[in-house]
Amino acid sequence: MKDDFCYFENHECKYYPCHKGSDNINCMFCFCPFYTFANCPGNPAFIEKNGVKIKKCTDCLFPHLKDNYSKVISLLKTRPVAEENLKEYVHGGECSRRIKYDFSVNVNPLGMPAKVKTAIKKSAKTASLYPDQKCLNLKNAIAVKKHVGQNNVLVGNGASDLITLLARWLQSQRKTRILLLAPTFGGYERALLGCNIKPKFYDLKKERGFALTRDFLSCVTDDLDAIFLCNPNNPTSSLIEEGLLREIVELCAAKNIILVADECFMDFVDKKNAGVCKYIGTHKNIVLINAFTKIYAMAGLRLGYALCSDSSIVKQMEFLQSEWNVSSLAQAAGLEALTQESYLKKTIRLIERERIFLEEELSLLGMKVYPSDANFILVETKENIFEKLLDAGIFVRDCSDFKNLGKGFIRIAIQTRRKNKILLSALKKVLKENDRR
Repeated sequence: MKDDFCYFENHECKYYPCHKGSDNINCMFCFCPFYTFANCPGNPAFIEKNGVKIKKCTDCLFPHLKDNYSKVISLLKTRPVAEENLKEYVHGGECSRRIKYDFSVNVNPLGMPAKVKTAIKKSAKTASLYPDQKCLNLKNAIAVKKHVGQNNVLVGNGASDLITLLARWLQSQRKTRILLLAPTFGGYERALLGCNIKPKFYDLKKERGFALTRDFLSCVTDDLDAIFLCNPNNPTSSLIEEGLLREIVELCAAKNIILVADECFMDFVDKKNAGVCKYIGTHKNIVLINAFTKIYAMAGLRLGYALCSDSSIVKQMEFLQSEWNVSSLAQAAGLEALTQESYLKKTIRLIERERIFLEEELSLLGMKVYPSDANFILVETKENIFEKLLDAGIFVRDCSDFKNLGKGFIRIAIQTRRKNKILLSALKKVLKENDRR
């Protein structure tokens, strides 16, 4: 062993000091303190032997020279989450009061497909067995559906699980310069802050309907490591214009910036080939996140997937993932859901029809209705009607906690015509009562 290498004494090891005075290093754990770490700065490859993942260190980018000793020690020290990062985040569907109609969660108003329910019941018979840890059948089905390689697919316990996993991966790669939109889904910031990564924000303009415009391109700078885009965006429901999206994809590729595209609401959009999936095969810097939660009304099962153009990112994220984190019931439900083509077509027709109806009726009530491309609508009212609707047993999403929004902004999930009429009737009553005062 070369003299310029430095030993890292593992005093916890029962075989210590096995390496003392020996040139023959057999134990990588004693030689390398990162050997058992998933977040190794050496960017290792992984091989599998007898079902066990083994780290391959022969091409390590971070050799443990004496000059690197202090840096290695600093990297080994884990930092607790900063106190200012421990924020509380509120989501739709979370209400302590009794409600009759929930317009706060953006799930498919048709409910879970009947055949998916049947698949869950059938799978329950074997729930005493461990699920397929690698989700191979579901991975293959997603790969076929999305026209990507199976090695480009990662299955997780919902989109939020994958967002958190991605934040951990970014931290492990020391990619900490992140850009988010404002307003957008708060889960990105929460996951990043949990890894002590404080993101920057690009403010979407109210006067432009909170739509992403070409001005954003000037913010895609060389110093960024990753950009998160929710498309269609939550809570604004706006879809990124296809030409602009293509420019962002190309610019991120040229500057070696990871582009994270959350497309959980893309299946509600009646535009073929929208989004970044078509770039997976040609651009190495894209991570697409989607879920079964919204489109198949499977929020309680927790199932999502990521498509990564770089299969090595999938490998590294899988290594960070906990074992058996996707249940056999969720996997069975996902496999069946992917076959429900007529259900998807029926959903898109319903959402399109009811979106037009709601937008027109809400505008007639004097509300500011922002352009919608997904299964929910962002509305601005002159007064805060959230609590009054809640008193009537109707729960909408109060958007005052989103960056760049405030009191008076609410998000309304598109439901069936019957439920939409009930909402409109309650709104008319609330507004009429306000006019009397």
